Amino acid sequence: MPETDSPNLHHLHHLLWECYTHTLPIGDEVFADSELTLPLAGALDMIGTWPGSTTAGLARRMPKTQQAISQLVARLESLGYVERRLGTGRGIGLYLTREGELARADGNRREELLQARLGELLGGQVLAQLTDALEQARSRFNAPAGA
Repeated sequence: MPETDSPNLHHLHHLLWECYTHTLPIGDEVFADSELTLPLAGALDMIGTWPGSTTAGLARRMPKTQQAISQLVARLESLGYVERRLGTGRGIGLYLTREGELARADGNRREELLQARLGELLGGQVLAQLTDALEQARSRFNAPAGA
């Protein structure tokens, strides 16, 4: 049976995974001349959006394990972009340094370039439809049970 005849290739989770894997090389190209990667830029943006968050708190907000978040944070710390400070309660919060703020802005600029390249590849209408559908799906996943 040819690969395209497999009914599993039409399941949503497979389509999402396959499209994601096709975007990775484009993201790598956009970040090629930077110390950042797309996941590091995402983590910087999360820390900048929710300063004082813990790695556990970020893991609850991101589709990554706490171990994966810890690895990203460790790399960002080694680059001088993130520092740990005593937060509210007994936790240690994560905060961007001045260099981290600059790196976050650069990461956001590069993510806009990635978005533009995806728009060129997919076409503006498909990109807008796909973005809208995924935003609707995200809001339903995040909705309280029974809502």
